[in-house]
Amino acid sequence: MKKILNLKARVSCFASSDFLIVIDEKNRVFYFDDAFKLKKAFKLKLDNNDPDENSVKVSYNKKFALIAIKNILTLWDLENKKHLASFLQKNDILSVAFSKDDKYFASGNINGEVFVYNLKLRKKVYELKKHKDFITDLSFYEDRSYLVAGGYDECVIFHNLITLDKEEKYYHIKPVKKIEKENYLISCDAISCVVNWDEYKKDFKDITKFYKKFRDFFIFKNYLLLASDKNIAIYNLDNFVIESDNFLSLGDIDKITIFKNYLLISTISGEIYIKNLFEEENELLDLIIKEEYKKAFELINKNPFLKFSRGYKKLQTIIELEIKRAKELFLINEAQAIEILNKFLVVPELRNKIQKIIEEFKNYKKFVFAIKEENYALAYLLANRFELLKETKYYKLLEKKWQIAFERAKEYALKGDISKAKEILAPFMAVSEKLPLIKLLLQEAEIFKLLKEKLAKRDFKGFFDIIKNHPELKNTSEYEKVINYANSLYKLANKFLKEEKFEKAKKAALILQDIEGFEDKAQEILEKIEVALKFLHYIANKEYKKAIELSELYPFLKELQSYKNLIKKHNDIYEKVEEMMVNGEVKKAQELLNKEKIIKR
Repeated sequence: MKKILNLKARVSCFASSDFLIVIDEKNRVFYFDDAFKLKKAFKLKLDNNDPDENSVKVSYNKKFALIAIKNILTLWDLENKKHLASFLQKNDILSVAFSKDDKYFASGNINGEVFVYNLKLRKKVYELKKHKDFITDLSFYEDRSYLVAGGYDECVIFHNLITLDKEEKYYHIKPVKKIEKENYLISCDAISCVVNWDEYKKDFKDITKFYKKFRDFFIFKNYLLLASDKNIAIYNLDNFVIESDNFLSLGDIDKITIFKNYLLISTISGEIYIKNLFEEENELLDLIIKEEYKKAFELINKNPFLKFSRGYKKLQTIIELEIKRAKELFLINEAQAIEILNKFLVVPELRNKIQKIIEEFKNYKKFVFAIKEENYALAYLLANRFELLKETKYYKLLEKKWQIAFERAKEYALKGDISKAKEILAPFMAVSEKLPLIKLLLQEAEIFKLLKEKLAKRDFKGFFDIIKNHPELKNTSEYEKVINYANSLYKLANKFLKEEKFEKAKKAALILQDIEGFEDKAQEILEKIEVALKFLHYIANKEYKKAIELSELYPFLKELQSYKNLIKKHNDIYEKVEEMMVNGEVKKAQELLNKEKIIKR
């Protein structure tokens, strides 16, 4: 980690794309290239902003900036260093946000008021339902159909920007300090209680409490970097695990961001430090070459971001190839195979896996010998006891031998030649798991003919009636075909549902109803179809509010193109209406609203 700059003022906002923008509390704007060389800098003519608030933001296209100072919100064209507009409010503004399409922005103040503005028109277009306490941060999401706000009263508020309804969720234990939607929707409070949100259900996926003084967070891929005043922790957003409680320590951390695989840290005293997240990659590669795998994993655990490096991919490839080579060697040189695997035993993350491989593959030679000697009872006994043997090519060969033998025996049994069928299956008679099926074939061969007929006619109800009376038939290729077909059909039904091909989805679901184990899934598809048709009915009748309300109850509707079209239609019409209103064309705007019957804000 090295210091690249001392602004002698606190950073209020980081923003990055192909370049880095830094805005400090004195409203100085700095542009850096990807080598962290200063390309240009200028100062906006304003009183100092407050870095402890979320009152400075840069638009996603990096062309505009919002800066709120006390009760005045200002909009700036950064490219041309130009002041575009100012918006006076009665109360001090604590938070601002741009929509991701950079068409709208919003502000939240100490009186619980949230205002939404049209950027092109530079006008306030609507006011959201007032909240009871300070609005500390804001973030748009889902094509700006939602604005989510954090409150001083430990609340996160979900505002539906189509209906202007709101939902309040109280999962925090202190005032919310920051809320952001970037692949994940995350909010964090003053003692670093992190809420990982399901944005559709408006409920938490996970809550993790760090009990540290919160300074900032940044979402990078599937990780959350959480900065307290003294260190940075790393939290995995997918599996809800704290991977490092002390990834990096520094005295007075203020703000953080990641730019071009570099972690940037600003301090309260105005210094900016950088750390290359892959700076230990050469060390990792050196450890791999030296086969010091324990140290390699310790390095990765210390810096989880190395998992995104080429060095880590190389490590994973080496481990996979060495394990594969060791497994093959068990047949010819067990000692050498174990020697290869012992290199990985010292790695805690791999120990259980490697121990299992060594323990089970010590029986590999015996297993292969049993197959070659046609001692199938022993072969299956070993495979059932040591499950990793089922992943080998010899187990696949064993199963192939069984399938060929059983199909041949079935042909003779159906012709009435039971003795020949028995002769073919003799090597498998001592295999306990195969015996019930063998007995059924030798005693009631016609059942197999009937089973095949039911499958050919796709009479799944009749097929499973036979299975219920003879559960040993679950070990047949016919049963496997049906289950594989059902799994594929279920995926297809969901695809049809998402594509709004409801007749096809219904047809698939009705087939699934007759397949054992898929009854509930079929019912789920049918219920979703019913809801989706109701949703489309509301849209067709221009009952848009009911359609939106239904989508809140059933979030799967938001994946439909009809929902996306509905949201786009409302957004497009309101952009026109807002422009008409600004131009004084009130009657024309009202006529458009009445004609389209969209939800009135």
